[in-house]
Amino acid sequence: MQRGLFRFTSKARLYPGTYSLPPCFGQTAAVRSSIRFSVRIGERPFTNLHRVPYKYDLRIRCMQPISDPSILKRWFSASRSFLRHHVPQHPQRKTSFLGILDKIPSNAIFYGIIGINVAVFTMWFMAIQKYKQEGDPSAVLWMERNFLNSWKNLTSGRIWTPLTACFSHQDWSHILLNGFTFYFMAPVVLEMLGSRQFIFLYMGGGLVASFASMTYAQLTGKYNHASHGASGAIYSVVSLLACAAPKLTFQLYGIIPVPAWLAVAGLFSYDLYSTLSAKNGTTDTVGHIGGMIAGIGYFLMRRFRVF
Repeated sequence: MQRGLFRFTSKARLYPGTYSLPPCFGQTAAVRSSIRFSVRIGERPFTNLHRVPYKYDLRIRCMQPISDPSILKRWFSASRSFLRHHVPQHPQRKTSFLGILDKIPSNAIFYGIIGINVAVFTMWFMAIQKYKQEGDPSAVLWMERNFLNSWKNLTSGRIWTPLTACFSHQDWSHILLNGFTFYFMAPVVLEMLGSRQFIFLYMGGGLVASFASMTYAQLTGKYNHASHGASGAIYSVVSLLACAAPKLTFQLYGIIPVPAWLAVAGLFSYDLYSTLSAKNGTTDTVGHIGGMIAGIGYFLMRRFRVF
């Protein structure tokens, strides 16, 4: 006779939490004698995925001894449609750093970031049109001083530029490709992380990309190099999603299905090759690499509960 905690792998897809069955569903004498039990499904350590069903290792704690623990597995498989889900009551957590950000609805974060990127792009477009039509470069120069990432801006006291560059695009192809990527991938990461952590990821990834780009420019003697940083911030979101769900299918250019891990590995390899061979043209491939590394690092820190 055994009692206590029994485990087996289940292919059912349930929400994490506590489950119980009414006493009338006992199918054998052994099960009826130990009907008082709960099914515990531990939450994943990295995300807020308690809202998402997934496969799990089932743990049943029996309050009374039974002779054959395998009976529980057969019995659960036959009766799980009658399970009652008890929503867990989490103890009140300590106040997190900038925890108020979690009160912002995820849709507000999502469309807010898109809106800021569109607004900055519109400012670039109008400044360039003014220069082309009137020959007045003042608006373009103002945008370069405040929305481009460079050592010149940073050493001139414009310390906000590594952050404002995270929302900066200058041409249509740039913003359309980044916007397409962000639109389809950011909502999944937002659901996993929550508003506060997603803001930290986007901003942190953009800052890492900005400083990686500036550092590489200094090391290679390109002291006047300036770049937009939105791609690095978005790449951090993409790489984190690939780490969290490596078998997730990405639609390359909206057409070609590619596993997430392969897509990010391919992008990283291409940008690294372009950087080392100096074939990156006007694209800031170092910023892309910095953003991807930031996303992977953020995943690992969350995965191992660094913060």
